[in-house]
Amino acid sequence: MILEEEKKFFIQDMIEEVHLEAFPQAANQILSLLNDENVSIYNLSKIVSHDSYIAATLIRLANSPFYGVKNKVTDLMHAISIIGLDSVKRLVLTISARSMFKDYDFIDKFLWEHMISVAIVSQTISFKFNLFNENISYVAGLLHDIGKTVMHKSKKINYESIIEKLNSNDNLLSIGLEEEFFGFNHCDVAKELLNSWNFDNLVVEAIYSHHSKNFSDSDARKLSAVINFSDYAVNWLSIGRIKPYRAIPLQDLESFNILKIHIDDMDSFLQELLKRINFSKEMF
Repeated sequence: MILEEEKKFFIQDMIEEVHLEAFPQAANQILSLLNDENVSIYNLSKIVSHDSYIAATLIRLANSPFYGVKNKVTDLMHAISIIGLDSVKRLVLTISARSMFKDYDFIDKFLWEHMISVAIVSQTISFKFNLFNENISYVAGLLHDIGKTVMHKSKKINYESIIEKLNSNDNLLSIGLEEEFFGFNHCDVAKELLNSWNFDNLVVEAIYSHHSKNFSDSDARKLSAVINFSDYAVNWLSIGRIKPYRAIPLQDLESFNILKIHIDDMDSFLQELLKRINFSKEMF
């Protein structure tokens, strides 16, 4: 019990030292709208308009070649109507998460690419296989490794030692090395951080448990299984890693079997995911 308390205090000190910016007000409000299918474009635009950077980014995206608009979009409500309500919710959260990476080094680049990719895969498989709310899945995937960001930014530990070890051996995962080197892992850190931001308990518990091998029938554990499979799929594609992690076939994962995903051609499915990831990465 004393060791657990010491670990908790050390993690809290790390979080305070790093001082990651909490999500902007617009993002926090949008989190509460993720399950609201009846939210109007007007109400969403009112929330987004309070953050000039997010508003400008949405207008820029609406004018991108992907949406093929003939006349230049200058109005936020117009931009939201073009992009779509659900896409706007996810984009606002992504822009907000991206803004937390202030000093952007090569480790941040790897972390961000991995996090955004897991978000896209989590959302895709939840929608494709009717597993979970796709917006909630996206948020959980986006923030699943936020604890690594804190650990990397903290001067209390040397997280580069973990990265070096991962780069030298493609059969290793960070969570085991973190426990070995520091006595805690990025899931522990994420739980403390997200609780301090007053995140919904479903998302917090799902992120905390995404490396668990016990995916019970609770909503949080089912969401954990979605993140777990997505995490391994992205590692398999070597996104956010120099070398791919392929020690465990994706079909042998406990999360794959718990979710009862039916994928006839895994290679083809992974290539489909890679196309989605590459397209989304171009936006950010």
